[in-house]
Amino acid sequence: MADHIGQRLSLKSQTCTVRYIGSVANKSGEWLGVEWDDPLRGKHNGVYDGVTYFTCRSASTTAASFLRPDQPWDKSRSFLQALREKYASKAVQQDAIYFSTKQAEEVGFAKFAARQAELRGIHVVVLDRMCIRHRTDDAEDGSITAVCSEVTDLDIGGNLFETIEEVYALCRRLPKLRSLTLDGNRFSIPDRSLGSSLTALPNVRTLRLSNVLMVWDTEVTRLLRDTFPGLHTLVANGNAWTTAAPNHATLPKGLKTLDLSGNAFTALAGIGCVANSAVETLILKNNSIAHLRPDSHHSQATFPSVRELDIRHNNLATWTFFNSLPTTLPNLIHLRTTNNPLYENLVSADGKFLLPEDGYMLTIARLPLLQTLNYSKITEKERLNAEIFYLNQIALESSLTASDALAQAVRAGHPRWQALCEEYGEPAIKRTSTGAQNALDPNSLAARLIMLTFTLTSPTITHTHTDTTWTDSFPQTASIYAVLGAVGKRLAVMPLQLRLVWETGERDPLALNDGNAPEWWDSSDDEAEGDGAVGAEMEMGAREVELVAGTRALGTWVEGQKARVRVEVR
Repeated sequence: MADHIGQRLSLKSQTCTVRYIGSVANKSGEWLGVEWDDPLRGKHNGVYDGVTYFTCRSASTTAASFLRPDQPWDKSRSFLQALREKYASKAVQQDAIYFSTKQAEEVGFAKFAARQAELRGIHVVVLDRMCIRHRTDDAEDGSITAVCSEVTDLDIGGNLFETIEEVYALCRRLPKLRSLTLDGNRFSIPDRSLGSSLTALPNVRTLRLSNVLMVWDTEVTRLLRDTFPGLHTLVANGNAWTTAAPNHATLPKGLKTLDLSGNAFTALAGIGCVANSAVETLILKNNSIAHLRPDSHHSQATFPSVRELDIRHNNLATWTFFNSLPTTLPNLIHLRTTNNPLYENLVSADGKFLLPEDGYMLTIARLPLLQTLNYSKITEKERLNAEIFYLNQIALESSLTASDALAQAVRAGHPRWQALCEEYGEPAIKRTSTGAQNALDPNSLAARLIMLTFTLTSPTITHTHTDTTWTDSFPQTASIYAVLGAVGKRLAVMPLQLRLVWETGERDPLALNDGNAPEWWDSSDDEAEGDGAVGAEMEMGAREVELVAGTRALGTWVEGQKARVRVEVR
């Protein structure tokens, strides 16, 4: 077969596509310019010594090479040749298997081997990367249906198909085909429409088109419309798409699951094709999504059919995306958001570090219809805690503003403020003065440190340490394990033998204990006896909190920038 543009070849199991045939400057003879399926296999991208010979589909700078036509190319196979080679090769005679002195009996293996050799009853066929071509003039083409009449799942990824017609001509021979994997192929879609129902594969429900580097607007949309109108699931990962814009009848009417992971989308608006579709599950892992829309000039379409969104491993760094999500996806009930920058450096309005768990609470509170977050079911108690926490955070942010107008602007930036106030009541907001010259910048390093004054009280080790009181500073995010480690190192004591007690400096009323049953209190008692009667009998005691060894952050135990901690030996 003569070499031609678009020809698929394989050399030492590395597949490629011919993009150029001709001479190369300062090189004698004829050359083939090929684009490798592996973008790291080549040495350039079609540009050699400053001259552009061809253009690659891949954006890689090392996807192309120049090769002589007379290479020892891998031999191509027909579909049936590959099928027999993988599933019906002759059984190799094996020696009998012995356990001690007894020969093992292989029950049913002979029957299974015979059945496999005849290719009967096979439902799933995987023939990826087997150098398959398909020609309708192949003498064995008519035998495919008889051999594969029960096949429902077919994987023919990474082969040597050059046009979609080859794939269609093969798949129409499989009457029960429901799932088709074409990952890693580099076939072309003709400019002319594939046309009528005679050329469609309406029974295929699942299609995988990952790493095919096809153009969405001009190739994928035509392929879906003309060849796969009955799809329920489309998986198209790693195609470097930046947009999947709406087009006339872009997506099949019955499509329910769309997986576009591993592409190059930067905004949810780039997947506009979902707006007027029936897609219920939208998977967008490992993209670069940071916004709902790229800028204010772009209108944001709504996706009313979407009920499940997977946005893990993207570039979400602000709450703006989640604030607008109820409007963009009004029926969203399942969400997955892990591994986004937003949850790595969370800080409250007053500069305190927040844990990722706090971030998930703030996510739940922003989405009133959400039922699961990161595969975990949201209970009524979790939603209650999340929404109250969010409401208090808004109130805190408002209290730190310098004027009523700025406080109003803060609340306007939280679309759920009004609904949460109606549900739980509007919290009291006491504005904190921020104009003092000695005010601490909440974003400074000093605001993120806690100074602890330690007092050693255990007599078993005080005689070896003349300095029984010292101070040390720790980040708010430091775990109690880290604090114990620092104290233990200073005192030359195993950290877990120490007990740290935070002396809060506050006093709490102590319950009276006269040896009888606990005294019950009722609010009517105060009204009857007056304010002074009960207070006169109350004893006050210092409030102390043990800093329990664990991974919990110091800042979640201690309030403020300074604290006194008593050190005891267990």
